[in-house]
Amino acid sequence: MNQLQNKLLEMLTWLSKYLDEHNIRYYVVAGTFLGAVRHKGFIPWDDDVDIAVPRADYQKLIELLKEPVDHYVIESPYGGAPDFIYNFAKFYDTNTTMTEIARKNVTRGVYIDVFPLDGIGDTPEESYRNYKKIDIDNMLLTMKISTYRKGRKWWKNVAVACGALLPFNAGKMALKLDKLSAERDYDKCNYVGVLATNARKNEIMPREYYGKPTPYKFENITVYGPEKAEEYLTRLFGDWRQLPPENERGGGHFFTDIDMNRSYLK
Repeated sequence: MNQLQNKLLEMLTWLSKYLDEHNIRYYVVAGTFLGAVRHKGFIPWDDDVDIAVPRADYQKLIELLKEPVDHYVIESPYGGAPDFIYNFAKFYDTNTTMTEIARKNVTRGVYIDVFPLDGIGDTPEESYRNYKKIDIDNMLLTMKISTYRKGRKWWKNVAVACGALLPFNAGKMALKLDKLSAERDYDKCNYVGVLATNARKNEIMPREYYGKPTPYKFENITVYGPEKAEEYLTRLFGDWRQLPPENERGGGHFFTDIDMNRSYLK
């Protein structure tokens, strides 16, 4: 593992223990879960950790960690920080510093993304209609907070340039999207998903795919993930057992000013 992955594993170890102690359900999701199932840990080229927490537990977690515990803290759309521009929460190590250069001027610490897991509907048709109501605003927010990046497809950089001109406040839009996503009870809907950030249609799936949080090996610890691993991973990635071509094996984030020993609070 590289230095960033080692720090993320340290953070995940602490967070998973804290969640267990406070009876908070969670699932490692997306590439983190793919890594747990396919690699028994990190995808070798991955650079982040994602977890999803059912909405009621998510609200509980944010309340518990809105002030630092040890050297960890959660920021969310509810915190009011003018430069917090995400419609989901981030779990930070306050003893570190890192700037994510794919987003506008966000310097914090090394982080784990914490997504709310929400209900979306009872049928595929209803779920898709509800998803579309959120999708457009999600896309606009992504355009608003992204920055130019060399190597990205030209039309995406054009969209980013246009996004900078959009006449809304990113923080307020993030809060609006969070409220829209929370309208339906996760535990009462047949279809659920991670609706925050730039969600795709295949994030919407039967709640039974998540099911009971199920233990999986992740490096030298045990974490919890979706119960129906095959169905979840196939829904999200298609042929998930097949490794991507070598030229596509890269993390999805771009960081600078990474310092594992300097607090961003100082």
